Amino acid sequence: MKASSVQQAFKSLTSRIHPQLPLSERESQRLLNALTSSFRSQLEHHHHNHDAAASAASASACAQPSLSPITATDRHLASILTNPLLTKPVHQQLKSKSKHPIALFEDQVAAGRANLPSARLCLEAFRNSLSSLPPAQVKDHITRYAAGSRALRWLWTSAYTRSLSFALDARFCSHLAFFLVHEGKETALWELIDTPVATSPNLTAKEASIRKGLLLSSIVKTHLSGPDQSLESALSTFFRALETSHTSHASITHAGVYLTQALVKLGLCSNSDVALYDKFIDSIPRWTKNHPDRATYRIANLTLHHPATPSADPALDFIRELRPLASHPFLNPSTASQRSTVFAFFFDTVTLLQKQQRFDDALWVMEFMQQRFPDDFAPPRRQSSAVPAPYQVSETSETTSPHSTFPEWKVPELG
Repeated sequence: MKASSVQQAFKSLTSRIHPQLPLSERESQRLLNALTSSFRSQLEHHHHNHDAAASAASASACAQPSLSPITATDRHLASILTNPLLTKPVHQQLKSKSKHPIALFEDQVAAGRANLPSARLCLEAFRNSLSSLPPAQVKDHITRYAAGSRALRWLWTSAYTRSLSFALDARFCSHLAFFLVHEGKETALWELIDTPVATSPNLTAKEASIRKGLLLSSIVKTHLSGPDQSLESALSTFFRALETSHTSHASITHAGVYLTQALVKLGLCSNSDVALYDKFIDSIPRWTKNHPDRATYRIANLTLHHPATPSADPALDFIRELRPLASHPFLNPSTASQRSTVFAFFFDTVTLLQKQQRFDDALWVMEFMQQRFPDDFAPPRRQSSAVPAPYQVSETSETTSPHSTFPEWKVPELG
């Protein structure tokens, strides 16, 4: 015994000086088997004691076949190995492309692990994969995988639909609308908009209306995106919401603002498009009635870019009303995006006035901008001869005209 104790102490000492070498494959397997056997025996012992203590519960379930300790152990091991903490996150699985995004989404739903971020990632990955396909295959893939219908079915079984909280996730909402519209299931989106939402202290009627409005905006954006964009479909969607008068009415402000910006950029030429353009301008006071100054600005901006008869008169009227109002929000942009919007409006006004050879009005607008934003617009720089530095602003203007030259104007960068 004494020799054995000394020998063990010596081994302990030598192991500190010379650490043990890694186990061989056979030794590793033997150690794993021993640990597994020990783990199983502990679990079997636990289940045996638990079953003995729960005789009343087992009596009520006597009609069902009882599980053997080994089966219970296997199930317990399976639950550990399928625990979300031991599985790869969705974004990693999508990156590895080990499974189709929609199949992965279905797996998440079946396992009860689907949530808004994971659903968004799967829809986004599938949508991105379509960009490399020819149009015929894109349509076939959208129909075959029915990503929008699957996502909507999951939404109806979750808490996201009852409060429409999913609409606050702009990217998810955009993907959902895109797929449902292209699957021919736009009516399902209207069901979401038309279904009354139960209000609560955490969800007022106004907030519910805003969420429906965000969903509506996603439908409008879908119709105006991609190679098959349709202004008629987008505006029909908007006018349908505008005419709705029941209690589930959706706020259309977001869709209206988006359309105002989009119409300025679209190159419209057909008579039908021009008629829709005019109809949208006429609708602005109806959905901006609480903010008449915003309605005036939007009408002026769209009139500046009218595809058939552009006019700067509404813009000039708007600027004249602004001139004495130094504190007006439009003259005090607080973000780069707001500054871009303000400056673009003034530049577009000046450009049209110059094109129409209304040089006095153009110079008046330029001087007003220089006074209001002195850091962004440099004051006129005079040459030594006291003659204004040439600044040709209109290719159609005559050089003999007293208004054919303008002060040099420093143009700020637009965000």
